[in-house]
Amino acid sequence: MVNRWVAPIGASRPGAAHRRSGRPCQDAVLCRELRGVDGQPVMLMAVADGHGGRRYRRSEVGSRLACEAAQAAVEGALAARPLAEGNGSWSRWLERDLPEAIARRWLEAVEAHWHSDPGEGGFEPLLYGSTLGLVVMTPRWWGHTGLGDWDLVRVEADGRARLLQEETEPTATGEATCSLCQPRAAALFAPRSALHPITAADGDVALVLCTDGIRKSCATDGDFLTLAAWLARCGAGSEPEGAGTLQAALDRISREGSGDDVTVAIGCIGSLGEGSPEPPPAALAKAASPAAAQAAPTQGHRPAIGRAVAIALTLAAAGGAWLALVWPRSAPPLQATSTSPGLRAARAEVERLCGQPSAIPLELRRRRELFVALRQGRRDPARLKAEAASDPLAALIAADLPVAGPGIPPQPRRSLQALGACPALLEALSRQWAATPAAPTP
Repeated sequence: MVNRWVAPIGASRPGAAHRRSGRPCQDAVLCRELRGVDGQPVMLMAVADGHGGRRYRRSEVGSRLACEAAQAAVEGALAARPLAEGNGSWSRWLERDLPEAIARRWLEAVEAHWHSDPGEGGFEPLLYGSTLGLVVMTPRWWGHTGLGDWDLVRVEADGRARLLQEETEPTATGEATCSLCQPRAAALFAPRSALHPITAADGDVALVLCTDGIRKSCATDGDFLTLAAWLARCGAGSEPEGAGTLQAALDRISREGSGDDVTVAIGCIGSLGEGSPEPPPAALAKAASPAAAQAAPTQGHRPAIGRAVAIALTLAAAGGAWLALVWPRSAPPLQATSTSPGLRAARAEVERLCGQPSAIPLELRRRRELFVALRQGRRDPARLKAEAASDPLAALIAADLPVAGPGIPPQPRRSLQALGACPALLEALSRQWAATPAAPTP
């Protein structure tokens, strides 16, 4: 079977906040081209996000070892079974056998690292805590597995982007994300595992795998998909300076966005977007908004990695589509008629959240950067509420922004109560605001 996958590319950069405080990058990325027992090529890309903080003070090592454990586990399976084996067997491998092998290898690796460089106290896997996102691409199928707060986006040849994977379920222990350091970590991979067969009728496609620092740097999920679609067009870049340009792009994403470490891996099947002339600057400017990107197919020759990312950043700088900009703070109540799309979207979001109350704390923790930006006056709540149709959760958070000032009594939450907010949602919002610093963090 003919292989159409292009060798994946990736980059990982320390976050702007980490640079300022002198902390290392706690993300890791790995992109490899492997071979099956029958000689067929298999592409592998992995990203990992070490948790950071004193409890996880060796997590930058844990993330690197997570990627290495994933590669070793995949190589072991490829050496033992042919790719022609049924997809059902490989699907079970992604969901069960591979996670068990990765978790075992990672625990062995972090314990060996500890014994080679022991520190204070005894060995605990917690010290090396890390997430892991993994994509395996073969001529017959591609699949993903992992645990924690990573994201996977599929981008079609016409530029349409769709979020395939995100962490949606709260952890059993109440932590912010699932981790390799948790007991029975292998069992946490199953909800993030799936196999996708490749048929002759399938068109060109790109896969964008990233840690949460990139998504947290975007104002809305629509902006994140727009950015992912542009990054996807870098997947087969060959310019010598391409890797450096991607690193510079990630630096800017972190600096103007979340401040967190940022990591991306990109894999392409076929020649995404190749053959058409590059669109003029006016056409590019229109693509800066998520709505425009979804409404019209993306045209143009696929640039190599450096050029594609440069275009994406130019779009962002011109249109402000995907970065959380510095806006003046204001907090008027939600203004919408009963028939407005924004109000309908906000009500639907309240119903969705209150329909699964156990998931509300995790959903809010994923937006912690937005809470901080609102509390510190770096985001305009009025603008977020005006854009409720595109990001209703951000609008709800903005509508609940507490009034700052000493001696000011708690304000009634008339906006959220009018939308039917349940006690679980109001309580979770209160806890998240209480945990949000009012002064800029170092």
